[in-house]
Amino acid sequence: MKSIGKFLCNKWTIGSLLIVLFYGMCMVGIYFSGYKVVPSHLKDLPIAVVSQDSDSHALKKQLVRQLPFKHIKYNYSLKTAKIKLKNKKIYLIVNIPTNFQKKIINGKKTNLHFYVNEANPMTAVSGMESVAKTVGATVENKITKKRGEAIFTTVQLKQLKAQLAKAIKEAPQQAKAIQAQGTVAERKLKKQADSLYNPKDGGVSYKLHKMNKVKSGMNHTMAPFFLALAFYIGSMIGALVLYLAFSEFSQKIGKFKAYGMSELAILLISVIAPVCILGIATWLNNFSSTEFMKLWLNHGLELFAAMNFNFIFNLLFGQLGIMFNVPIMMIQIVSGAGLIPKLILPGFFKFMSFISPTYYAIQADFGVLGNQVGIGQHLMSLIYLSVVIVIINLFIVMMKKYSKAVISEQSLL
Repeated sequence: MKSIGKFLCNKWTIGSLLIVLFYGMCMVGIYFSGYKVVPSHLKDLPIAVVSQDSDSHALKKQLVRQLPFKHIKYNYSLKTAKIKLKNKKIYLIVNIPTNFQKKIINGKKTNLHFYVNEANPMTAVSGMESVAKTVGATVENKITKKRGEAIFTTVQLKQLKAQLAKAIKEAPQQAKAIQAQGTVAERKLKKQADSLYNPKDGGVSYKLHKMNKVKSGMNHTMAPFFLALAFYIGSMIGALVLYLAFSEFSQKIGKFKAYGMSELAILLISVIAPVCILGIATWLNNFSSTEFMKLWLNHGLELFAAMNFNFIFNLLFGQLGIMFNVPIMMIQIVSGAGLIPKLILPGFFKFMSFISPTYYAIQADFGVLGNQVGIGQHLMSLIYLSVVIVIINLFIVMMKKYSKAVISEQSLL
């Protein structure tokens, strides 16, 4: 019993408990606080209502008033709205097409159109699709029902008026009484039309258009998130192992040369590793050669930035840097905006996205795999971020002394 007590109370057992508590609380705190905005904050995403029909002003006003979103743009042309949708300035377009009202009156088939950009986090896409289907079905039912009621009531009222006119002609002295009876009958007809008419095949429907279409399957819709996460986790472990080489060689050739060689190693790893990792991804997801090359460039830059980012804490705290790098990795999973749009992230995660290699890599992947142009801004952001991080690392190397004791630290892996 005495040996059991000593074992349970030794520093390594207590350390194990503390590590479990530390990482568990970090994960719960970071993920729960980051993802609590879904689905309640999806209504904060901006959308646009575009009417190309001058006779449907009332419907447009009704949609703007009743749609469950805080930010609704209603002065865009369809062309402008589509550009905004592609650039993720808005997340849904509700389009009332030309002659929408006229076709309804004439009994012709017409559609209400919805546009969604699929090159977005899955929660935003599925949320917008759900809204489009709900609103489309509601408008379809309401308009079809009103049109049917109008047709039903018009026929009945014509017959009623003809009967009233005939009765008044035959008994003019009872005109007021006949007219009163006619008013009561008219109300009954309208009430009957409202309660009995149940349209089965109306002339109004809706269409959902998907822009920047992504291949079907969760492996495709989640590919930007999975790829960025795979490279970042690899960079975290890789930076820790590379630090051991830096520690050893800094004693032999000096810290500046050792740091320069570490950067060369990071550069080579960033070129070589993505080929193998993306090769497996391409085999599983059937990426085209063009997609492969763009993904290689994107994740090569991500890996270079991420390894240097993790290297900051290794240079500062040695192998204990993993204690900082793991929680930061969790933060980057949320701030990378691979699961929910950056626009509705809590403020802390929104700020962290600016210094997150995963954020820029994920957004570039959405562009590559969603057949978008304009991924250059995200790649340039990765380059700028890499330059800043390398300068920070160089400054740390300049200011810090690295002794042989560093090499003998116990790893927490």
